[in-house]
Amino acid sequence: MIPVTFNGLLGKLHLPPQGRSSGLGVVIVPPHGVEALAATKTLRRMAEGLAAAGHAALRFDLPGTADSLGVDTDPDRVAAWVAATGDAAAVLARHAGVGGVVYAGLRFGATIAAMAAADRSDLAGLILLDPVVKGRLYARELAMTARALAEGARLDPDATATEAGLSIAGLTTSAETLEAMRGIDLQRLTVPGAPVLLLSRKGAADARQLAGAWATGMVTAAEVKGFEAISLSPTMAATPTQILADTVAWMNGLSGKDTVLPVRPPPAVLAGPYFREEGLVFGEAQRLFGVLCEPATAAPGRPVLLIVNAGRNSHVGWARSGVQLARELADQGIASLRMDLAGIGDAGDRPGSPDSLDSVLYNKANEAQVRDAVDLLAGRGYGDVTLLGACSGAYLALHQATRDERIGGLIIVNIQRFVWRPGESVEEAIASAYPLAASYAAKVFEARAWRRLLTGERQIGPLIRAFSKRATDRLRALRPSEETRQARAIMRRLSERRIPVDIIFSENDAGLGDLALHFGSGGRWLAGQDNIQLTILPQADHDLTPPAARDILIAHAAATAKRGRIAS
Repeated sequence: MIPVTFNGLLGKLHLPPQGRSSGLGVVIVPPHGVEALAATKTLRRMAEGLAAAGHAALRFDLPGTADSLGVDTDPDRVAAWVAATGDAAAVLARHAGVGGVVYAGLRFGATIAAMAAADRSDLAGLILLDPVVKGRLYARELAMTARALAEGARLDPDATATEAGLSIAGLTTSAETLEAMRGIDLQRLTVPGAPVLLLSRKGAADARQLAGAWATGMVTAAEVKGFEAISLSPTMAATPTQILADTVAWMNGLSGKDTVLPVRPPPAVLAGPYFREEGLVFGEAQRLFGVLCEPATAAPGRPVLLIVNAGRNSHVGWARSGVQLARELADQGIASLRMDLAGIGDAGDRPGSPDSLDSVLYNKANEAQVRDAVDLLAGRGYGDVTLLGACSGAYLALHQATRDERIGGLIIVNIQRFVWRPGESVEEAIASAYPLAASYAAKVFEARAWRRLLTGERQIGPLIRAFSKRATDRLRALRPSEETRQARAIMRRLSERRIPVDIIFSENDAGLGDLALHFGSGGRWLAGQDNIQLTILPQADHDLTPPAARDILIAHAAATAKRGRIAS
């Protein structure tokens, strides 16, 4: 994988083995909004599969999204996305030397691909994966998704719709963009003059209608299983391997094209008003990926922050929080590296590693990868590194800070485990991550809370076991467990090294149970450590979806990074 930039956009180029090019290249357009975050790994593995079969592929971030420049409320988004897809085709042809370009997309990315394809007379093919055919139906779906995600995060669903547009998992789709979406109907497009692969989820009536409308063309259409596995949650998403295999097989059936000598891409650099970013492949077998964001003017001491993945969210972060954090810190003179660990987002999988939570999160191999990232920063001339992680990334950051002397500051957000419990799988840990008992007690007469239990959305067995264990642990509080002794020993080591530790929790986050288990109610044991600051964020969910919560995190990150080690 080779990072590339063009017209303010960041892309990733996947080239076939030398001498095995089909002469065809595939431009892969991501979905819209939160679906793009959940689909990052699927589209990366799609590009890898295509390249291995001899077809170059280019994934890229649409204008105002992910790592690209701009914001999602910029004007004329749909038109800009269509235009960017055409630009990506030119970049792919130049740097891969291909003679024919295929457009491919997932969900609304397929819609954009189809619209961009209508402007090309030299199109070699079109791949539509679970496409949005009618924009007016999609706009309704977005409104329902916004409310469902807000309710699931215990935020106000009524606040997701305003005159400005929709807030969907912290990402804004403007009223102007929604209106442009409503006007889209792929059935009104001219039938493509190139082969088309149309794969849709079972029962998708609009996809069947599109296949019928394009029946005079060269269309291969099928309803398949697997799209549901991608979901809206990057952590819980699964890769639809059969769909990817079918896509590669269809590509293999296209006629090849002549190749030309490719032009090697320059370093993947984006320049903002107060920052310079570079996409980098580094570390373990060159499979790790990160974006180094450096300020136009560095603060005294050249502070730097290393941001590790939260769950299986890519380095972009939930609600684009990783990008926002990096760029706002750069405005304060602080550099940062937002990275993907192996098997997450844009970073390649370890050979033989299964597509499971336990193969990635809380994995011992992650320790060496964080060291690789610190090595990269050291090679760029940075000294002490402040490490930031949320959820599983908080656990990794906490333990890495005790091992690497180059870590000079620590920010951990909504950590779920201070010490890993022997024999517990990641799936079990997630299943037991219920809100605190007080939260459920307050909802005894709320029908929604009980419905989650009765419909199976919340499993009652793990809930009872979790509450029982908390009660038992409180009875044993006078005699700390081995896990508690380990957790307190970690904090003592960080205190001895004078490392500032910023611990942040959302109110009622499940991780507060582990905090109380090891450090007493409200973390009172930590009050005796002058290097530790504990903050509880009101009206915030686990992912810090509300902008106010993310603003507080940015302020804490800036203060801790600039503070450095505490003087003795």
